[in-house]
Amino acid sequence: MKVVLFGAGERGQKVFESGCYEVAAVIDNDSRKQGRSFCGKPIISLETYKREYCDCHVLISNVRARETEEQLIANNIMNFSIPPEVYKVSDVPTDERIAHGNWIDYLVELCDKPGMRVLEVGSREVSGDLFRDKFHHAAYVGFDYYPGANVDVVGDAHQLSSYFDEQFDLIFSSAVFEHFALPWMAAIEIVKLLKKDGYVFIETHYSYKSHERPWHFFQFSENALDVLFPQKFGMRCVRKGCSSPIEGRFSKDAAAYLQGRLVAGLYCHSEYLGQKVEDVEETELDWSKISLEDVRKGTEYPKE
Repeated sequence: MKVVLFGAGERGQKVFESGCYEVAAVIDNDSRKQGRSFCGKPIISLETYKREYCDCHVLISNVRARETEEQLIANNIMNFSIPPEVYKVSDVPTDERIAHGNWIDYLVELCDKPGMRVLEVGSREVSGDLFRDKFHHAAYVGFDYYPGANVDVVGDAHQLSSYFDEQFDLIFSSAVFEHFALPWMAAIEIVKLLKKDGYVFIETHYSYKSHERPWHFFQFSENALDVLFPQKFGMRCVRKGCSSPIEGRFSKDAAAYLQGRLVAGLYCHSEYLGQKVEDVEETELDWSKISLEDVRKGTEYPKE
């Protein structure tokens, strides 16, 4: 199917370069651009589209989605959509092995072995997802703040290590870290309970609706989760990424200049898989001993 892009800019180039579409032309409202070319395709006006390209589906490839939709509808053009490439950004990593919907099978492959011990933090049945039965060989323990189905030990994750006298080969949690008031403390408690060479897996939210208030405290990027388990605590990042892209835009209740604008780079889930590669003295598991140099991993804040 041939398409026409609406927007000769950065987002339009991203859609074009994806190679997923047979682009015939590019619509742009800026008359100064019309008559030129964009990625080798002619830049046309909306009137030219109606006369010469009306059989082509329109892909909105500019930030002003609401205005563009209104303009198309006003011209009786209904065959339009917003391509997913507009919402994705190249600098957000994804890792299908630990992505939402895949990670539990990856963890089972990694740690469901005789003699291994697995701890799930936030195990209580809330959404219907239960992981105990996924582990056929390893010993599974469910931990939660409240008693209930699938909970073996009740307690506060900010004091996690105080409830156990044994360490674990795998500690994991899903949709829990956003509800910790002090996630950096919970991270230390997890490190204490991990065996050397053991794994920690965290899936939480990068972008998501407000929920379970007032105990919805944080949203995390994959890099934020990496920071919570620094090398100085004996940890090594094995995999990290984000998954479940969200199609976002500002509502009519936003500031006037933002209304209807597309928001790229939104992902519902963030994931982190780390491994404890070194036992560190408990006295060294102290955030006051961690500096920016310890966690930035050679990166710099983007310069203007």
